[in-house]
Amino acid sequence: MLDLHSHIVPEIDDGSVSLEVTKDMLINAYNEGTRCICATSHYISGDFQIQKEIYDEKFLSVSKLGEEIGIQVVKGLEVYLTPNLLELYKEGKIWCINEKNYMLIELPMREIPLYTEDVLYNLRLCGVTPIIAHPERNFKIANNLDVLKDLLEQGNLAQINAGSLTGLYGSAIKETALKLVEKNMIHFIGSDAHNNGNRDTSISSGINQIKKINQDLFLWIVDNEEKILSGEGVYPLEIKNEKKKGFLSRLFKK
Repeated sequence: MLDLHSHIVPEIDDGSVSLEVTKDMLINAYNEGTRCICATSHYISGDFQIQKEIYDEKFLSVSKLGEEIGIQVVKGLEVYLTPNLLELYKEGKIWCINEKNYMLIELPMREIPLYTEDVLYNLRLCGVTPIIAHPERNFKIANNLDVLKDLLEQGNLAQINAGSLTGLYGSAIKETALKLVEKNMIHFIGSDAHNNGNRDTSISSGINQIKKINQDLFLWIVDNEEKILSGEGVYPLEIKNEKKKGFLSRLFKK
């Protein structure tokens, strides 16, 4: 299984604090059934502006640990949405998963900026497919799933956190996560792991939830993991709309 989202590169953001912690995270990931994990460190303008040379150096140590444990580790970033993402990408300051053409992008937690669609559109024009990180944790999306639906129909994809499906972030986020799974509105799963404690690399419980709720989506995820790593195009399942109640059902509603 592919874990699309983790902060396992040590001493580079608010994730792993040491190579020892990273080792624990990778061992747990292996025990959870993960065989490939994306090292998606934060890139946040003004806070975590990672230099690629530093990332590459630290990544190499993590990759070697992964080989010893039996997990492939691939490069990536969780890029915080700002108006200048296209410029940063062209300048080589931000990069895609496995350095191909899928980029994990984090939205602000409480809003959808007015420039969101333009930024994502311009990235797609440049050959980059945005993957929206944990949309179930965004306040606007949680209160109106059509906000995410519009973004997905424009050609963007979405990644859900395993912990969201198990209640790690609370019942409200879990409810939203389950709805997104039911409606085929997510495409990949990630641990969003930050440590070897309360935010670890566990994903099996979340995967099992997807398998239980939406077997077709589970199979789609499994079938398309390798395509993301190799940069191939994917064709998402059709989004399920809520069935409108007929006249008689409304008439006899108690």
